[in-house]
Amino acid sequence: MHAIFRPPVNWRHRRFRYGLVVWRCLNCGAVHQYATRICRRCRSNRVAEDRLPDRARLVTLTVVKNPPVSFEKQAPYIVGLVEFEDGTKMLTGITDCEPEELKPGMELERVVRKIAEDGESGLIVYGYKFRPVIKRR
Repeated sequence: MHAIFRPPVNWRHRRFRYGLVVWRCLNCGAVHQYATRICRRCRSNRVAEDRLPDRARLVTLTVVKNPPVSFEKQAPYIVGLVEFEDGTKMLTGITDCEPEELKPGMELERVVRKIAEDGESGLIVYGYKFRPVIKRR
């Protein structure tokens, strides 16, 4: 019997984690984080690859003080709901600031940061988070 090789989940989802590439239903507008041939909302097969913008506006946030398993070392951390120009909303980690610096409506930009560490293999998983926009000269 031959072993079936499957790339790690982190590798299969790299386009979303690093580039915010999503699959958008051309029928109902639903956004899916992972490749799909059929929309999970309306069952249409009219799904196309799309890329979300690098900037979004903060809708609301919370500070996680009692994290789920595997995220204990990161606590406390900020999680926010952001909205892109087209109205798409997404839950995301917010980094490089303190909670009191954040206000609903402020503009945030996407950055790549460490997300987690696989305990058994020690593999470090990177992905997107958002931070307040840094004004450049």
